[in-house]
Amino acid sequence: MIRPALNAALTISILALALAGCGSAPPEYYYSLNPVAAPATTTAPANLVVAVAAVTVPAVVDRPQFVLNQPDHSLTLLEQQRWAAPLKSQIPAVLAVDLARLLGTPNVTGWPQLALPNTNWTVAVGIQRFESQLDKTAVIEAVWQVVDKTNTPVQSGRNVIEEPVQGTGYAAMAAAHDRALAKLAQVIAAAIPRSKVQ
Repeated sequence: MIRPALNAALTISILALALAGCGSAPPEYYYSLNPVAAPATTTAPANLVVAVAAVTVPAVVDRPQFVLNQPDHSLTLLEQQRWAAPLKSQIPAVLAVDLARLLGTPNVTGWPQLALPNTNWTVAVGIQRFESQLDKTAVIEAVWQVVDKTNTPVQSGRNVIEEPVQGTGYAAMAAAHDRALAKLAQVIAAAIPRSKVQ
């Protein structure tokens, strides 16, 4: 008669420990990319309208978790450090705001926002590398193309941008990617024709 009571007590203890373990799961932290480009010193023509199309990102970072690149070429996925939204939606939104500031016009849209009907130029961007080395560098390699209303390319390029991480931790890592995207936006902004607005 004592044994069933002992078994019941053990079962209750195990369940209590299991529930306590579930209650102490580490918290998740979320980070977003943010525009940081400085405003233009001149105003763009009033009829300059630009759209940033959908941006492609490498499959290895197309996930909610932060992916860290290690010196031995291995990758570390961090379950508790996450992007607040997919990179393929954050990147065009950030580039659109950065470009608007750099070009001196509010008429820049970024996917998934619909392009304005009178869009002059569309920017297509393919992210080839989006690498994060904690407390060291953020690396973005991108191919990009500016096309006109007839989808004819007018400018294109490939850029590798390495931005040092200022500070430590994951927020500093995300901020380094912000600055790298701002530098990419500077290159693209310089390639967008302003004197030949159609």
